[in-house]
Amino acid sequence: MATQRLLDVWILDSNTVYKGVPFAVIADWLQQGRLLAEDRVSLPGGKKWLPIIEVGAFQPYLPRPDGMAAEDAAEALEPVDMGLNWSKRREEDDDEVDMIPLIDVSLVLLIFFMMTATVSSGIISPIQTPPAEHQLAEIGKDMFWVGVDSKSGAGAIERGPDGKELPWLSFGDDTGTFLLPSTRLDDLARSIKTQLDNREGPVRLRLRADLNMPIEEIQKITLDLQGIEQSLNANRPPGKGPLAITILAEVSEPKR
Repeated sequence: MATQRLLDVWILDSNTVYKGVPFAVIADWLQQGRLLAEDRVSLPGGKKWLPIIEVGAFQPYLPRPDGMAAEDAAEALEPVDMGLNWSKRREEDDDEVDMIPLIDVSLVLLIFFMMTATVSSGIISPIQTPPAEHQLAEIGKDMFWVGVDSKSGAGAIERGPDGKELPWLSFGDDTGTFLLPSTRLDDLARSIKTQLDNREGPVRLRLRADLNMPIEEIQKITLDLQGIEQSLNANRPPGKGPLAITILAEVSEPKR
C-alpha cells in the first residue's frame, strides 16, 4: 500500500494548526463537519495555505446542499366548502377502543430496549467519542471498528517504560467484540488477522477514539493499522487477492 499523504491543517475558527494529519483523517473530519470549506491545508512545513474548497481531492467529502423536496414545489390548496354536509352513519364499531396507537407505542419501546441492551452488552464498545455535527458514517454491517481508549473497561491505566500512558485497543464489528481492551499492539494485529485473513477486497474500519486522546496518538495508531494491512497482504496464501483496509477516523480535538 502507498504511503499515506500527510498534510498540515489550519482551522481558522480556533486558529489551530495540526501538523502531519493523514489524508483519510482530513476527509473524515470534513464529513463530520469538524472542518469547513474555508479552512486551510498545506504540505508539511509549507508556506502556502490553500482553502480546502480549492483542493480537488477533498471535493467529494464536502457537505452537499439538500435538493428541493417535493413539498417545496407547491403549497397545499385550502379545502373548498362545496356546501354539502355528509352525515356519517353511526356504526356499532365506533364505540370500540382504537388499539393501533397503543401497538405503535409498544413497538417503539420494544425497539428502544433492544438497542439499549445491545449497547450495554458490549457489541459497541462504550468509548466516549467526540460528537459530530454532521455524522455521515456509522458502524454498520460489514464494517469493523478499532477502539482506542485511555483506560480499560474497569478504569485501569497502564504506563510504558517512558512513563507515558498506553492506549487500550479493542476490535469488533456490529455483531460483537473480538478483542477486549488490551495495551498490546500484537493482540490487535492477531485479532484483525483472524477476522480478515479469509476476506478479499476493500474492508471499512472505523477508528473509535476517546475524545481526550491526543491527535499524535491517533496518527500513530493509524500508521500501525496500515502496517498491519501490509503484513496481512505480505503473508496471504496463494490465490487470495489483496486486502485493502479503508480507515475512517473518528478522532478527538482539543477543548476550546
